[in-house]
Amino acid sequence: MVASDRRRRQSQRPGRGAAPSSPGRVGATLTRSAVVRDRHPILVLWALPRAVSTAFERMIIERGDHHVFDEPFSRHYYFGPERVSARYTEVLPESRPTEILAGLEAAAEQRPVFVKDMAYHVDGFASPELLDRFVNTFLIRDPGYALPSLAAKWPDFTDAERGYAALARLIGLAESVGQDPPIVDSDDLCRDPSATVRAYCERVGIPFLPESLTWAAGMRPEWELWRDWYEATARSTGFRPPPATPPPSRDEPRLVRAYADCAPIYQQLRARRLRP
Repeated sequence: MVASDRRRRQSQRPGRGAAPSSPGRVGATLTRSAVVRDRHPILVLWALPRAVSTAFERMIIERGDHHVFDEPFSRHYYFGPERVSARYTEVLPESRPTEILAGLEAAAEQRPVFVKDMAYHVDGFASPELLDRFVNTFLIRDPGYALPSLAAKWPDFTDAERGYAALARLIGLAESVGQDPPIVDSDDLCRDPSATVRAYCERVGIPFLPESLTWAAGMRPEWELWRDWYEATARSTGFRPPPATPPPSRDEPRLVRAYADCAPIYQQLRARRLRP
């Protein structure tokens, strides 16, 4: 069964939350001493759901100078033997955090690596040592837009799946190891892709390639696991302008509560965002 079938079926089963295992104990093995290799950088974009992160990833794919991984730690969170979420019952091979990290490290021996992932996928085992392995960057979005979009896909989304608290925690971990990670607001990215991506590239030390801001429409093989979430990006040929209309009304009590929790985090991070 492909992930699109899993997600459609699971979206009809509200209330599914955490699984019985404890991923925190897995994180104890994810230290710098576990794997020490000379390798290319691993550039990571930590995001939250519905924040235009896949379009950003598509831009990196278009560059052609990175091995791109799409949400590799989702395999642990949803399909691993020590998974955090009970949304799905299937267990996928090589889905332990240590195995996923080893795959990223091995790829980085050959060429630079780019990873797009959700911050909450690693929140249970994230540590300064883990973040120190990566060049960490972050993507945020106004929860007034992100949360209704998430609810449209997963009406039963959990507090963790909102993503804001985990993202803020990872920023703190990156800073604790001496990094000053850029925080990109998706509104800036979509309003002025050229200036925003140029500023991003300068901060992470890669050349700005303006030709990567447009691409051919089509589904990518990197997106196979979550392809039903990427249909809009697959139809795109570049970054779309941000919505010109106000955020949707938050009539559902659950969305009202989620927005109240996430908006202060977003505002704090937005004040620190990378400015084009």
